[in-house]
Amino acid sequence: MPGFESITDQIRPALILNTFIRKGAIPHALLFTGMEGVGKQAAARAFAMACNCLGNCPDESPVNSKGLVSSGKPENYGPCGVCSSCRKILSNSHPDVIEIEPSGPYIRISQVRDLCELLAFKPYEARIRTVIISDAQTMNTAAGNALLKLLEEPPERTILILTATEKSDLIPTIASRCQQIRFNPVSRKRLAEMLIESKGIEPVDAGIFAAMANGSFNRAVALSDKSRLKKRDWLINEIESLSLKETGKCMAFAERLSKDKEDFLDSIETLKIWYRDIAVFKYYPGKSIFFDLSDKTKTALFRHTEKDLLSKFDEIRIARKNILANANLRLTAETLVLRLVQSNSPGG
Repeated sequence: MPGFESITDQIRPALILNTFIRKGAIPHALLFTGMEGVGKQAAARAFAMACNCLGNCPDESPVNSKGLVSSGKPENYGPCGVCSSCRKILSNSHPDVIEIEPSGPYIRISQVRDLCELLAFKPYEARIRTVIISDAQTMNTAAGNALLKLLEEPPERTILILTATEKSDLIPTIASRCQQIRFNPVSRKRLAEMLIESKGIEPVDAGIFAAMANGSFNRAVALSDKSRLKKRDWLINEIESLSLKETGKCMAFAERLSKDKEDFLDSIETLKIWYRDIAVFKYYPGKSIFFDLSDKTKTALFRHTEKDLLSKFDEIRIARKNILANANLRLTAETLVLRLVQSNSPGG
């Protein structure tokens, strides 16, 4: 939608935000939910720009009690991106657009207290001051209670925008005081286009990374490295060639996987995608994520039964859960590898 170009592949959220400004009726608190990397932060900044865009509010236009134009404006109410207010927000220098992020793993009560002190004063220059609280689910109990008081008595000409993965991650009393806008995963096609446009990635590789990213542009960017495809190929070749008769090779493979926790989690996610592709290839070959490995996937169909694949998914899920619970990395890797190769063939 023109004016909200930064809200990538999110038609419904853009329409809702545009409608708020068109009607001059903006809730005092919004909650943007959705997975990481779908544009929640970009949407919050774009909305702050739209609320204060000088192009949206010429001096001669009628203004309502919130400071927003209530009539006589063009159909689109997004930001112009070129006025002094928009430029300040784009450069992170607007005094009335306040962003709060976790300090370490949490948003702490001291951050919310400082915010409350700041909001006791009127906005410096904005028609609507905007507070963006990222990863609001990381607020500890004390911080959440302090924010709740702010939501119960919202400051004048101020809107709070909270971002979180799920509404259920927030304290219910906070979530209930915010109007939720849900952001969907970005489509594979759009993710691939963004990777090609912003990173200059080859179309075939961009398609693979987009499929692996599961709707998140941040993850797509993190994955967009040729070395990841080489690692993927190594992982699949190794796991498909191993046998319980070669215990030493299994243990050596597990040792390599267990060098680093994040690397291990990334590796088992790759293996999960591989087994998923095998499971769906028989019925929907065009739905493969690793579509460049279609010949290898077709061959693997003869080595894995559906029951075997379901068992592998379960083993990967258990291993991931154990690692996130700080289980022993080496032992978890060894157990997983042995169970994955146990039935590498229907008769195995």
